[in-house]
Amino acid sequence: MVALFQYVTDEIDAGALLGLWQAANLLPDPALFPRALAMLDKAKRFDSGERWGTYNIQRLYLDLLETLGIREDTIPGSPERAELVMYQLGKFSQVISDFEAIHFSSSPRSKYEGFAGFLRFQAPDYYEEADEDSGYATPDAVTISTVHRAKGMQWPAVFVPCLRANRFPSRRQGGRNVFHVLPIEAVPNGDRYRGTRSEETRLFYVAVTRAKKYLYATYAPIADNQQQRNRSDFFRHVTQSAWVSTRDEGLPDLQRLAPTPRIETAKVEISFSELKYLFDCPYQFKLRFMYGFNPPIHEALGYGKGLHDALAEMHKRAIDGDVPGPSEAAELVDRHLHTPYAYPALREQLQKSAVTAIERYFRLHGDDLTRTIHSEKQIQVQVSPGVTVNGRIDLITKLDTGETSIVDFKSTEHSQATDVTWDQLYTYALGYRELTGESADAIEIRNLDQKGRSERERVKVAAVDGIRAKIDAVAQDIRNNRFACTHEHAGSAGFDDLAWLAVGGRRG
Repeated sequence: MVALFQYVTDEIDAGALLGLWQAANLLPDPALFPRALAMLDKAKRFDSGERWGTYNIQRLYLDLLETLGIREDTIPGSPERAELVMYQLGKFSQVISDFEAIHFSSSPRSKYEGFAGFLRFQAPDYYEEADEDSGYATPDAVTISTVHRAKGMQWPAVFVPCLRANRFPSRRQGGRNVFHVLPIEAVPNGDRYRGTRSEETRLFYVAVTRAKKYLYATYAPIADNQQQRNRSDFFRHVTQSAWVSTRDEGLPDLQRLAPTPRIETAKVEISFSELKYLFDCPYQFKLRFMYGFNPPIHEALGYGKGLHDALAEMHKRAIDGDVPGPSEAAELVDRHLHTPYAYPALREQLQKSAVTAIERYFRLHGDDLTRTIHSEKQIQVQVSPGVTVNGRIDLITKLDTGETSIVDFKSTEHSQATDVTWDQLYTYALGYRELTGESADAIEIRNLDQKGRSERERVKVAAVDGIRAKIDAVAQDIRNNRFACTHEHAGSAGFDDLAWLAVGGRRG
């Protein structure tokens, strides 16, 4: 993947790029490669006069995967290899998002050259292995971890390798570092970040105390490295202890018990936003939250959140007795609307649209503000043993009939499918019942877009109980790693940036 952007910045030629891709064995059909090359050639036309925001690295990356026909069901090799490749591709998508969040509005040439440099010189030290932080249910497997990441955790058997001099404890690194720019005196306890002996000793204590029953401390010299041939002081300290055997005595010759997990049922915690994808298409959930694929940054990003935050202020002030009025619409938008990726004309358009939406809300629901019960209410639903759903309800209010209604705001006409929103609202109704012990009377969608539909329906008790069973079922799918693609994505390609990849979930 790095080579793609080295080609765009003219660091390598087409022949070298093709050779790297062939060596990686990722091409389902090598005949498609010329089409991808043409796409890259178009991307490197930095002086084409297009708006800078159209030079979108994430969009180019996803389009290239589609052009090359790369999905989980087309990757050469076994299903296990395909899954591992998808983790790596998803991690690369995260790397792009992190870089582009900062450099989105940079000039196209400097953005792509900067990204190619970031991939070569900085990213390798910043990111974990692709599948280390992606699981919702802990696998039955050996854990490989740094000592820092192991803090607060324990295992029956722990291996602490590399107890060599200058390795653990580590030797202070020479050369230029951050403290050549930032005075160490400016950082509280700054010396600890330079790896003092006392800090290394505390770290070693953390390492050896992770073991519940068996601890193995080892060292192996590196013959061609003068600095790392000898045992470290930590290894000598351990082997001098009367509690430690310096010979491997093996395990006792006893009848082995059948292995059982420490936790019979893996805990699963899901947010409302994650649950939306599980209901809509479980494989979309896997693509986004396990593999880590991100959609391209949209220039209007922040518009929906700005509207939600403005409405939250309105309703929270109403609860406190400070009821806002329509004349404050522009001030509310100024305070809450933040669209960092919009070009000037779009930002002005979004500002006007937001003010119009807030003024319209005042006209339709201004008299209801004083009936607000909760705004942005945090809830937690214990669906079944080990299954928890967390999230916030946009609004809980009293109707003019005195009944309680749960409201979800939608900022645009096509925010998401209506049936998914109803599932979401019934999840909120379940959470409200867990929170208060009472049942809501109604659920409703308030669409802030004039073209969108606002809907309301009476809460059906059977539907609330049904959503609990539905959530429990998708939690079991997470535990059992079942994320099959459940519907046709061809019609959603226009607004679903991962529609092409989602088809690959049909492999099951």
